[in-house]
Amino acid sequence: MSYSKKSVPMNQNLKMIPCSNCGELMPELRLTKFGYSFCVKCSEAGLGAGKKSGVPIMMGEGDHTWIETVIMDENEYRNYQNQLKAEKNLEKANKAEVLDFDKEDKKTLFGPVQIKEVEPKK
Repeated sequence: MSYSKKSVPMNQNLKMIPCSNCGELMPELRLTKFGYSFCVKCSEAGLGAGKKSGVPIMMGEGDHTWIETVIMDENEYRNYQNQLKAEKNLEKANKAEVLDFDKEDKKTLFGPVQIKEVEPKK
């Protein structure tokens, strides 16, 4: 196979607007057609919309579980991390109740029944 090394001529009459991040000129089509207000250079550097972060989430139950990755921008990820910290620091109101079953059993007996404490035979 042979590939042509000629470059395709581009339309040089593109309207240029400043990048919202660095101020360099970029084609207006990048904003109107694709919705990006920042240039390719800022996008590649992770500066345009902020860096992305992924969080693994386990889905499903039992034998039918899988892991999905949720992609978040920098602000969403920061909020997620703050929420995790807040949950860890939150004092749990519904802690497990410690029961002494010896005392509880005696309370639930009805009638003339009593449990005798018997020492094991030696």
